[in-house]
Amino acid sequence: MKNITKYFIGIGLIGILHGCSLEENNPGGSTAEVVFSTPEGINALINSAYVYYGSEFYGREDILMLSEGGTDLWINIANSGYGRQMTKYDGLNSTVGQIRNSWNRFYEIINYCNSGLERINDVEFEDEQEKKSRIGELSFLRAFTYWHIVEQYGGVDLHTQETKDAVLTVNRSPVLDFYELMLSDLDVAIANLPTMPIPATDVGRVTLKAAYGLKARIALTRVAYEESQSEKEAYYKIASQAAQYVINNQGSLHVALYDTPEEVFRPANNKNNKEAMFVITHSTVSSLNPQEKNPNRLHIWFKAKYSGKAGMVRDLGYGADRNSSTGGMCFMPTRHLLELYDETVDRRYEDWFREKYYLNVDQYTWTADDLSAFGKPASLAGTTLKRGELALWFTKQEVSGDKRSLSYALVDINDTYNGGNVTANARFNVHFPSLKKYDDPDLAEIGSQVGTKDVILMRLAEMYLIAAEAETMSASGDKSLAAQYINILRHRAAKEGKEEQMTVGSSDMNLDFILEERGRELCGEHIRWFDLKRTGKLLEYVKKYNPDILLIQPYHLNRPIPQQFLDAIINPQEFGQNEGY
Repeated sequence: MKNITKYFIGIGLIGILHGCSLEENNPGGSTAEVVFSTPEGINALINSAYVYYGSEFYGREDILMLSEGGTDLWINIANSGYGRQMTKYDGLNSTVGQIRNSWNRFYEIINYCNSGLERINDVEFEDEQEKKSRIGELSFLRAFTYWHIVEQYGGVDLHTQETKDAVLTVNRSPVLDFYELMLSDLDVAIANLPTMPIPATDVGRVTLKAAYGLKARIALTRVAYEESQSEKEAYYKIASQAAQYVINNQGSLHVALYDTPEEVFRPANNKNNKEAMFVITHSTVSSLNPQEKNPNRLHIWFKAKYSGKAGMVRDLGYGADRNSSTGGMCFMPTRHLLELYDETVDRRYEDWFREKYYLNVDQYTWTADDLSAFGKPASLAGTTLKRGELALWFTKQEVSGDKRSLSYALVDINDTYNGGNVTANARFNVHFPSLKKYDDPDLAEIGSQVGTKDVILMRLAEMYLIAAEAETMSASGDKSLAAQYINILRHRAAKEGKEEQMTVGSSDMNLDFILEERGRELCGEHIRWFDLKRTGKLLEYVKKYNPDILLIQPYHLNRPIPQQFLDAIINPQEFGQNEGY
């Protein structure tokens, strides 16, 4: 976030016990009551919450594995084992570091928010609108954080007051209590947040559009926990109304759809993205990031292996394939994800995935080893490629004929996958169409993991999808309106002259179609696991579409409670471990 102070409150036991020693490391040894009785102190609390989302979550692989991994859309490159606890439910238990760390950081953010909300009404601000904005930001961030906590861990510890001392006895709260608080917080946020950040240069601060968007997302999620149809209907209505408010007030909320899918994730649009509703910022000046050499790493997490193949060298245009080169720390799309797109009519595939690599050196002569690596005939040894000619093509198409004798290396969908599984053939299982949404051609150096791009956590397209789903699934909903909203996105995505083929009708509106459309539109954007959980489709879709995930069980709808936390409280048996762990 531009110009936001890097200030952390002294952390005591908050992450483990939800206790916090706010006196530690405060400027000049001042007490919390003194430090946080000023606008500067309140701003430091809020900034700490934002900073944690950038330094610990969005831009890092842990939250990516918890939000996109273990679903129908992604699998480890070459079906390897990195992060298998989250990506394959293999060895997922209460001692896994990512589970513990996420729990600790989320509860630290909660305490920042609780501390600020308890104190801010007694703090005098010169600008009353700034004070209102900060109330709205704290309320939004608490709701956003509790959404992560309750969806990942279930009905655990819900508290709304600042934790100042070590807490040794902790009790669970019902899931619906979390949702009551989140929706109440979002009403406060909506009542207080401006349409532009204060100050206006602070891109990344929560504004009104984000509050409406999160209200729509959370109301839609709450439906899963309601038993009576009348209550489900009520929350479908809330979700639809909140999403439609954004759709119908784009001008005043300063948000709009781009004309093409490519523009949404065009690197030049990243720092001032008109479709984004909420972003986590990462500075282009590395020293301004909380962890100077460890900010946004997403750009290295979706790359196929291309460098060192057919003469290709790593360059900024194609991105850093350093993770795929090491063989494990990378996501590849499932065959199911690739086949969700009809690339003959839908440009989202070519806009957001890379298949082709053109030679980026002056000349390359095929060697026997490289020919063997792609199963090509030895007779091609000595043939050459020149700069700009196609060198590698990793495609979702099924290619017939003599695909091995081409002048370039071709890996088609049947090379990469054996049915729905990733092939065990090491020649081909690191070559696949690569997601381009997180490309970062502005890196200081090509091998760096130090990314500079902001992470979009919510964008306008999601509002059309939420409104469409709510209208489709509600007994009193309007499926024609749902189709209208879906068609706005599909027509934006249509190739020239293919709008009619991309048009759908009210009869197409059902949950499976909408989940397919959400996959096409939002893949890789930290939402798929949440979508499949809330719709009751996680087990079904993983088993049907991602057969390399063998160990998923019904209890995996919640993550385990960290053992470190249970060991630290005095009522661990009463609090209890989540079922199945």
